[in-house]
Formats: sequence, structure tokens, C-alpha cells
Amino acid sequence: MDIYEHNADHDEEHAPTEMTIEEFNEYKESCIFLIDQAKAAAKLSQSPEFQKIIMEDYFSNEPKRLGCLIASGRMPPKAVDDAVSDLKSIGHLRTYLQNFIEKGNIAAGELENLEIARAEALESGCG
Repeated sequence: MDIYEHNADHDEEHAPTEMTIEEFNEYKESCIFLIDQAKAAAKLSQSPEFQKIIMEDYFSNEPKRLGCLIASGRMPPKAVDDAVSDLKSIGHLRTYLQNFIEKGNIAAGELENLEIARAEALESGCG
């Protein structure tokens, strides 16, 4: 079960749902996986090497360099297209890495809600 699957019917989004034990465990594992990825991304972002090579050089200096080349007007159209593609790639990677933390935060909230729902179900005798 993927916690990022989208329901086609948004009206049922807030309706209580029933889960089997297998679905519960699968959903819990999905949340834990995302939380672990977020922790790994946070740890990676603290690495001095990552900060220098990726955050400083790739995310900051490389877009400036490419922008200056494009703005110079001395590049052939194909090279401009390639530079624009590189800029898009840099943006995609940055977004991809930022999403790890965001997904982890969402998964942590989902895991908490899942455990609360499980405890309530056990209390009511449904589990």
C-alpha cells in the first residue's frame, strides 16, 4: 500500500476505512520506509562533502554558470537547449531531495494516526 496513492473519489477521503491486519502492516511499513528515507536525506544534507559538491557547486554555482553562458548570446541554439535541460535537471534533483524530508514528515504523521486508530480499534474490541 502506498500512502501517496490518490483516491479518485475525494468525498470518501475523510470517511473512516477498515483495514485488515495485512493492510495495516503494509501501510505501517510504507510509513517507516519513508521516515527512514527522510532521516537518511537529513543526514546526507549535513555532510560537508554533500554541501560543497551538491548544495554549493551544483545547486548554486552551476545554474549561475549556465545562466551566464545562455545570457552571453554566444552559444549555438543546440547548446542553449542543452543548458536549459541541465538547468531543469538541477531543479528536478533539488525537488527530489527536498521531497524526501516532506514525505518523511507526512509519513510520521500518518504513522502516528495509524497507531492511534489501531489502539482505538483494540480498545473497542474490533481488533
